[in-house]
Amino acid sequence: MLTPQNHFKNKLSDGLPQLGFWLALANPDIAEICAGLGYDWVLIDAEHGAQTLPGIAHQLRAVDTVSDCSAIVRVPGHDPVTIHQILDLGAQTIMVPMVDNATQAASIVKASRYPPDGDRGIGGARAARWGRFPAYVADANEQLCIIAQIETAEAIKNLEAIAAVDGIDALFIGPADLAASLGLLGPANASALAQATGAALDRIRATGIPCGILSRDERLVQQYLEGGARFLAVGIDSFTLAKAAGDLARDWRCRIDTAVAGAK
Repeated sequence: MLTPQNHFKNKLSDGLPQLGFWLALANPDIAEICAGLGYDWVLIDAEHGAQTLPGIAHQLRAVDTVSDCSAIVRVPGHDPVTIHQILDLGAQTIMVPMVDNATQAASIVKASRYPPDGDRGIGGARAARWGRFPAYVADANEQLCIIAQIETAEAIKNLEAIAAVDGIDALFIGPADLAASLGLLGPANASALAQATGAALDRIRATGIPCGILSRDERLVQQYLEGGARFLAVGIDSFTLAKAAGDLARDWRCRIDTAVAGAK
């Protein structure tokens, strides 16, 4: 069997926007449901979600059942061992948080690639489907996609240098942590944060490297889309579930209360 192509990476080079959805609840059923709703990609969040390695494998399997949706795994940090393990589970695209400079970016690339381009240990495990993809080790580096997260003032300062690192395929702005780093937390700073993220998008676009971002605000998503973002996450499973369940409860509570009042 041929090693699977990384469709997310291939689409990045097309320059067309890719629509994404964030998976924080660490559940393969939710991953399968969301992957089948029409998103181009879903992100399995192992930085903040309640993830385990077996759980990530189950979610990757779930997304694999949907042919037109790609899985991205946000790894917990820069630890090479964890990066190796998640790649061995079959992740082809990883997002790495808190990349502040080119030196860190280069180390991440080195940890993610097989020799001679890196120092990832040989042992594809599930990634090679236990030998059913015999050319996996030879193909893995080419199919690998690494997204570096820009989410601190230090990263903003070094943005162009990070983008220039060979093996970094895209940058992703993390608005929440960036707001914290810039002292712009809270609704009162929303306009200033939007300006800061917009300026960062402009600089990333000038480097020629694709850029992504997450927002649940429709107006900001439209702004980021017009500003050149090419992969956008527009929702998070936990928030979407909470809103939908809350709206349903409020609607029916209002109906029940109205019925009770009318019966008196």
